[in-house]
Amino acid sequence: MTNIHKISSINSARRCVTFVLIPFTFAYLLSELVRNVNGVLAPYLQQEFTLSAFQLGLLTAAFLAALAGSQIFIGVLLDRYGPKRVVATTMGLAAIASTGFALADGLVQLLTARFFVGLGLCACWTGAYKANALWWPNERLPLVNAMTIGLASLGSLVATWPTEATLQLIPWRWLFAGLSLVIALLVLLIVTLVPRHPKEARETETSLSEQVHGALAIARSRIFWTIAPLSFLTQGVWIAYQGLWAGEWLREVGGKTDGTAAAILTGLAVGVVAGQMGFGLMADRRARDEKAFFRMTATLTALFVTTQIILLLHPEGYKGAVWFAFGAFTAGPIFGYALLTRLVPPSVSGSAIALLNFFAVLCGAIFQGFVGFLVDRVPGGFPGLTGHEIALWGLVVVQAGALLWMLVSASWTRTIVRREPPSRCSCL
Repeated sequence: MTNIHKISSINSARRCVTFVLIPFTFAYLLSELVRNVNGVLAPYLQQEFTLSAFQLGLLTAAFLAALAGSQIFIGVLLDRYGPKRVVATTMGLAAIASTGFALADGLVQLLTARFFVGLGLCACWTGAYKANALWWPNERLPLVNAMTIGLASLGSLVATWPTEATLQLIPWRWLFAGLSLVIALLVLLIVTLVPRHPKEARETETSLSEQVHGALAIARSRIFWTIAPLSFLTQGVWIAYQGLWAGEWLREVGGKTDGTAAAILTGLAVGVVAGQMGFGLMADRRARDEKAFFRMTATLTALFVTTQIILLLHPEGYKGAVWFAFGAFTAGPIFGYALLTRLVPPSVSGSAIALLNFFAVLCGAIFQGFVGFLVDRVPGGFPGLTGHEIALWGLVVVQAGALLWMLVSASWTRTIVRREPPSRCSCL
């Protein structure tokens, strides 16, 4: 399908950026802000509610559990009804739940509200990628997806020192009340300004059972299980650390003050933005065929794992430089979305994206709880190692195994050699 056909209903790429890319990216940005805000909010919650490290990890994981549990269902809805209706509907729930979080007076209320905030924002991530797949040609998806996550990562940036500075001026409860209002306003903008793609609503074309069958076919496909494990495991580490444990690592292992930790977390978020945009442009110019893009994805992801090994050898992170690189090389795990979207039929792209999201968020939730468990149970660690370091070494081993699996599996199955036409795609 040509670029002209992709944007025929709004006549120009500029209007597509203005009325499609920006609104869904901003929704994704808000999701990133809310997901990562606990990294700075943690000391305030621990002080007010006397939370242990495990309880704090559980609170943060509640958001991710809601995201993970809803992804497969959300993928089917996105393929059936389109991102406009699905994202606007779910974000309405997020606005209500954010108010509930601001009013919570105990751990149970915090967990419940946090879960429903995650459920309300569950379509932002997947919906943005689905909108890109609808409106842009496949060869531009690495760049457009990189722009989406690069700009959305500004939410992670806002969740660092700007949030810390805001919390010096207003209580954390007022912060969440304000977020509730912003989310509600964005819902109104999406409903009134975002156009519908001609193929966005597919309820009259296929039955719900056929779409569920397509989603299940993706889950059984060789392509998915070649590409996805490395992407979702490394994303899980990124989610777990940027969302919570990077700040705790800096304070407890690196010996940083709260202010210094917030500044380094800001550098991490800047690294995500710079890496996504920079490597996205590089992929757009030099890796438009699947084989070159596969190699680039594997290389960047290997470098992402390497930054974690450097942190284990030098916990102070060279004054934040390694954390910046950690953020920049997240481009590798995220390229998995564009690579997967290129290799599956457009009619099930939402399900493919959602399934990858499901495992990524599930891993993030599991890894957050895993790190918290080890920090609580082995606070002194083993000789020469803290609980934080033991946890990260374990995660490095898992990611390295996934990288080896992708390289060997692709070599055996010749998955990344050429793209089959949608009618003959091997996943269906």
